Amino acid sequence: MNCYKKVLVTGATGLIGKELAEPLKQSGFDIYAITIDNNNPKNGINWIKGNLFDENCVKSVMEDIKPEYLLNMAWCATGNYLSSDINYKFLNAGVSILKCFKDNGGKRAVFTGTCFEYKFKNIPLKETDELDVNKTVYTFCKNKLREIAEYFCKVNNISFGYGRVFYVYGRNEDKSRLTGMILDKLSNNEEAIIKSGNLYKDYMYAKDIAGAFVAFLNSGVEGSVNICSGKEILIKDFVLEIAEQMGKKNLIKFKDEFLNQTPVIVGDNSRLLNEVGYRSNYNFKAAIKEIIEDKNGIN
Repeated sequence: MNCYKKVLVTGATGLIGKELAEPLKQSGFDIYAITIDNNNPKNGINWIKGNLFDENCVKSVMEDIKPEYLLNMAWCATGNYLSSDINYKFLNAGVSILKCFKDNGGKRAVFTGTCFEYKFKNIPLKETDELDVNKTVYTFCKNKLREIAEYFCKVNNISFGYGRVFYVYGRNEDKSRLTGMILDKLSNNEEAIIKSGNLYKDYMYAKDIAGAFVAFLNSGVEGSVNICSGKEILIKDFVLEIAEQMGKKNLIKFKDEFLNQTPVIVGDNSRLLNEVGYRSNYNFKAAIKEIIEDKNGIN
């Protein structure tokens, strides 16, 4: 398929963002991405060196490219991100880039949210369910950007979608996150201690999340859409599958500690399936196998 639709992507080097190139190319997009990183992969993306927090830089990029589509994936989700003041910087940057997008003829924008915006309950969470966004700086800023962007797009005749991501696992994951920590520990023949083994989470492979966002962007579906598998998995089973494939189950240690967390967090993915029309391409075991092979340098 010939490329004919210009899209500007932010966060294209992140856990999900780095998986966007293939589905975007397959959907006929001409891809541009702002990044502060050097030595970016030659994967069909037109990389633009720049800082998303620099309004003049964003303005210049938008004026040069004039993209019809905007896929805003950039945010911080490692370290002390739940309480960090950097969330306000991403909020301001999101508003700024959207204004520049409008000024240069933008027509369709999709932004990234999080399941943590919901008020948790032990049944599948729907897009119409109650929110609880004041529990962290992270959720407050994510939701505030959604509110501003929805209104801004409505009055400026821009199509807007908001994908709430649930739990992610993927290639080269930061070791402060569950999958990255397990892979790091087991690769170094160290014990991995798991305190949350009895919780159920809705995990989705980063490649499938990327594919879902591209389908969402391309669909024209508006409003909030859960980006999730719609299935819960026991953390214990998740961890043991990784360990079994690495042949190191003996290094996994579970601690039965009381955790003040919702026992089950799973999303209802009806809108993703029926309106966006996206279905996952990877099953859990195959995805874990690919992640391990990638870490070990096996093509």
